[in-house]
Amino acid sequence: MVLFVFAPTPRRATPDTREAAFHERARHVGSVNYKLTVATTTLPLLMKDGAGAAVWRVVGKGHGEEHHALAALPKAW
Repeated sequence: MVLFVFAPTPRRATPDTREAAFHERARHVGSVNYKLTVATTTLPLLMKDGAGAAVWRVVGKGHGEEHHALAALPKAW
């Protein structure tokens, strides 16, 4: 499992914008068949609710809209 946290940085887009762009780019990588779960969140959401809360968005086709708890992330097959 790989987890990405998008944090605020000077002179860059907001973490929410960068996270959305990451998901959009990943949606077009449909031919890759990794046996790996990739999920993202933003630092403000992570700090507010904690890593175990429903703050993680799964990357990939058909995913990315819903937030999941860390324990509820899909397992790699």
